[in-house]
Order: sequence, then C-alpha cells, then structure tokens
Amino acid sequence: MAKITFIEPASDFNAYGFARLPLLGTLYLGTMLKQQGHEITIMSENIQSVYDEEKNRLDKKILSSDIVGFSTMTPTVNRGYQIADAIREQRPDTKIIFGGPHVSSMPQEALQHGDVVVQGEAEDVISDVIDGNDSSKVIKGKILEDLDELPFPDFSLLDDKPNKGLAPIATSRGCPFNCTFCSVSSLFGRKYRFRSADNILGELQMRVENGYTKFFFYDDNFGASKEIAKTMLDGVLTRNLNFKWLAQSRVEIARDKELLDMMSRANCEYLLVGFESANPNALKELNKRQDVEDIRRCIDSLHKHNIKVHGMFMIGADEDDVSTIEHTVKFCRDMNLDLAQFSILFPIPGTQLYEELESQGRIFTKNWSWYDGTHVVFFPKKISLLDLQEKFIWAWKKFYSLRRWKLYLFSRYLMSKWERCNKQFWEWFRDFAAKTQDFWESNITGTRNNNL
Repeated sequence: MAKITFIEPASDFNAYGFARLPLLGTLYLGTMLKQQGHEITIMSENIQSVYDEEKNRLDKKILSSDIVGFSTMTPTVNRGYQIADAIREQRPDTKIIFGGPHVSSMPQEALQHGDVVVQGEAEDVISDVIDGNDSSKVIKGKILEDLDELPFPDFSLLDDKPNKGLAPIATSRGCPFNCTFCSVSSLFGRKYRFRSADNILGELQMRVENGYTKFFFYDDNFGASKEIAKTMLDGVLTRNLNFKWLAQSRVEIARDKELLDMMSRANCEYLLVGFESANPNALKELNKRQDVEDIRRCIDSLHKHNIKVHGMFMIGADEDDVSTIEHTVKFCRDMNLDLAQFSILFPIPGTQLYEELESQGRIFTKNWSWYDGTHVVFFPKKISLLDLQEKFIWAWKKFYSLRRWKLYLFSRYLMSKWERCNKQFWEWFRDFAAKTQDFWESNITGTRNNNL
C-alpha cells in the first residue's frame, strides 16, 4: 500500500476566501483510497502552507510520500507547479499527479511539472492511476452517474482539521447552463446529477452528531432539483437537525416560494447568487439567461423570507464601461444587498470566453496567478486597462459604505491588503497599460481609427 499526500495549493491572494475550507474533490478521493488500505494525508494551503520557498523547505509529510496528488484551479496552479518542482528536486522518485479544472484543459503544461494528469472526475480511475494499471500520461476521468456511491468525506484525513463550526458538503454535479466564463459544464457535464435526499440527510446527521453547527453547500446551483431539495429540507426539519447553512444558487430559485419558506425554516442564513451584472447587455453577452428584473425579484423574495443575499458580480465584459460598472454598484446599494462580491472577468482555460479572447489576441498574460478575479488579464473593449483595474477597487470601497461600518472597515482593509500584496503588479501594470494604450484604441476599441 502507498503513502499518498494530496495537496490543495493556495493562490497568492484570495480576496474571497473568508472561510478557510478544504475542497471536496481530494476528500472524496482520499476517503476512497483509505478504504482500499492506502495511508492518506490531505494538506490544504487554505488552512496551512506546505512549502517555504525562501528556505526551499517542504513539509516532512510530503517528503515521506510515495505519491503526491495536486488539486488545482487556474489561480492556484502556479503554486502547485512550484511545489511539484521542489518535490522533483528533493524527492525525484515521488510520483506526482495533477487534477482539477485547469490542468484538465492544459494537460501538456502540467506534465512539465508532474508525471500524470487526470482530466475531469477522478473517482472511477484513481485506483488504476495509483496502482499504475494505466500507464498513460493523460488519463480521462469518467462521469460518475450515481453520486450515492461516493463515501462521506473523512475529515480526519486533513492534516489541519477545519473549524468544527463550518463544514463543506456537496449534493450535485454538472450544469446544463453554458455561461461563457464558467468551466463547470465542461468539467462535470451539462446534465445535473444528484445525491438522493436520504444520502444527504445521512451525512448531515453524522456531521451534526460530530459537533458541526454550520454547513456550506458547494453546489453551483442549490435547489436545481426542487424535489430533492424539499425532501432533504423536510428531513432536516422532521429530524430537528439544528444547524445554520449557506449555499450557492441561481435567480430561478426565488420563483418557488414553498422552497424558500422551507429554506428559511431550516435556518438558511445566506444564499450566494451569481447575478454577475446589472447591465442587461452584459448579461446577454455572458449567456446568463436572466435579466435585471429577475435579479430584482430574487433579492426581494429572499429578503421577504429572511434569507440574506450575497450577490456575486463580474465587471469587464465587452458590454461594460465605466458608467455600467458604476450603475451595477449603485444597483447593489439600492437593492440593499447584504453582501456583494466584485470580480474582474477573467478567461478560464477551457471556457468559451477563453477561446474567444485567445483567438482575438486579447489575452496579454498567461501568469495564471493573476487569474483570480482581482487582476485584469485581457484587453477589455469599452473600458481601458487602468480604468477597469481601478474600478474593481472602487466597487468594493463604494458598496461597503459607512452605513455598515464593520463591513466598510473590512472592505478598506481587504483592498489595502490587495494593493500591498500587488505592488510589483501595479508597477508593471501601469507601465504596460500606458505602453499599450495606442494598441488598445486602434485594435480593440477602434476609437483611434474612428477619430482619424
């Protein structure tokens, strides 16, 4: 049996990681492999760093492993490569495996730092990868149709245990929507797959009995199956499971008043909704299949059911300019959103947005660490590079006003920290923006040609 360590690298700066939670992918894989007799450790850099690059010092658990697996997203993949390169240098016999959304789209890049890349879902292939039964360099995972086959994730595998106040849980995979900027459908398929309500309730009850008092549903669209969601919530209420929870969803959830009532009675505290924009043209461009009135009704309905709303917005679409970004922030304030999260649109490899911008020559950097929603990485169409970067910081500061002074102070702290952490980026970016202004006007906006 092998000694296996899974690593979840952290991004350089995570503006949105208020809760330090592990990913579930490695927990599912680690739990399955533990049941097969392997010795498993999962190390999440969202909780604790595993590599000191200044001293070139790796955690001892990594150095004693036979196999190291990395679960990476685009903004974390550079850190994963950095750790993998250090392992290769210090323990060249260690087998290195990469998985996750980014490397699924960029396998050859990942193979420069590791031995094997698993694309997509790995549960059905991980045993063959670990045992060496499949000698391929790039292994395509298989869609798992019955999610009830998955074991409940074993949190004891985490090297640094998460706070028992909050636990992650997922009840579905896949997404039939095809938002241009999102990689979920390409990674998990365009068909929803759900765990049964009984299976979900079994995990919730186990966690509550083990002392957990709050849950974050990782699903991209909680309530996509109204039947399963209602049956699950009915079970929570019937069994008197006492916990608070938050989830992610779409505006459509607000159309079902019965579901919202059950969510409220079952102590749903926050719903995180990808509204993306208050600019109707940007919504069409992003293929969101919703309009501003849908957003307005969703916020009103959730508030009427005493559910707080965390709105997630993206700025920098081709239909965005300075005025539409300012309008979106004003919309958030006018609608009395409880929390708002502003990100700069960024093209994730494997998405329609990435393919379009790449073919148009508008992506100006492949420094994946900047693909985190806080850096401009492509030439926008109706707003300059510098204006877009500055409007990102302005949006955070403007929304969190003195009316909510604690959040006001937090937003100021967050953006000040971002600026401190990105001094080198700012210096490079201002210079780059100035040098490429003529190119942007001539080739992207066409304004220079129109003014001649």
